[in-house]
Amino acid sequence: MASSLDPLTVQRLAYVRFLYEEAAEYARRPHPLSCTAVLMLHDAVENFLGLAADHHGTNPDPKIQFMQYWSELKTKAQIDLPGRGAMTGLNTTRVALKHHGTFPSDQTIQGAVKDALRFFSTASPVAFGVDFDSIDMVDLVTQPDVARLLREAQTHADIGDHVHALAGVSLAFDALLDHYSGRFTRPRTQVFRFGPTLEVFDEPRIEGARAPKRLRKLTEIANETQHALRAMALGIDYAGLARLKILVPQVDGFADGRRSYVESAWCLARTVEDYNWARHFVIESALRAARADDIQGLLRDQHAANWNPAVPFSRRMWTGAVKHEDPEEASVFEADL
Repeated sequence: MASSLDPLTVQRLAYVRFLYEEAAEYARRPHPLSCTAVLMLHDAVENFLGLAADHHGTNPDPKIQFMQYWSELKTKAQIDLPGRGAMTGLNTTRVALKHHGTFPSDQTIQGAVKDALRFFSTASPVAFGVDFDSIDMVDLVTQPDVARLLREAQTHADIGDHVHALAGVSLAFDALLDHYSGRFTRPRTQVFRFGPTLEVFDEPRIEGARAPKRLRKLTEIANETQHALRAMALGIDYAGLARLKILVPQVDGFADGRRSYVESAWCLARTVEDYNWARHFVIESALRAARADDIQGLLRDQHAANWNPAVPFSRRMWTGAVKHEDPEEASVFEADL
């Protein structure tokens, strides 16, 4: 990303890319659910155009129409944006759908996705001096370990090692759940914890053929249920999570911090499309989970306020509603005494 772009512009560009990726995903859904892609593509392009106007300081009219951005940027900033014809078609399709209830055909939807990508690819260097492919949606991720692992995974994807990149995506998702479970942080009484995590060295040991079969089953049920509850409580799509678990390798951890996985035939057959989907899913999941950041902050504040008090806290008993006693009625004769 070009250094001339301030952090907020970078983040807004990342949001534009996120909207486009979401639209492309919707376009793969059955008709007419896929029609939502047209609305999201229009939002992505409109966000891009508004950002371009802000970036070049054109100060457009707050009521500017979608198709007026091209002349706005041309007249005030000498920016000749491409793609006006294709985006006119997108705008027409969006108006027909939103205001008249006319469903676009699958062919029109797929064409709109391609036109939007072509627009972003050609307009990004003109408006911002960056390639659209260089815009990283990880800039929207607020969980530090998740963002770090996704960036590390991308370095492997950049050289074509999609198996290793998917392993990094797998670790990133695990880090996302750990971030909200409080597994490696204090205080550990987190609302998304759903009980302590079962560790390999917990007693009694259940590995091996001699371990009680029922105990092994109960442990597996507890692990799977806890994992699913943490994900769903954070608003993460469970069907998407099921697909992610199929696509990414299972990465095992060791006490010394090493991580490894088996390069199975299935793993080696994964494609760049599989990696792109998995990465986008983790980013989307991270954005959904970020709604819980306020709760995490409340927990930290609660812990800080109650930690190691100088004097033990008092205990009060609940007594129900406040009871107001009626004042005694004074006699008019008593008042004269």
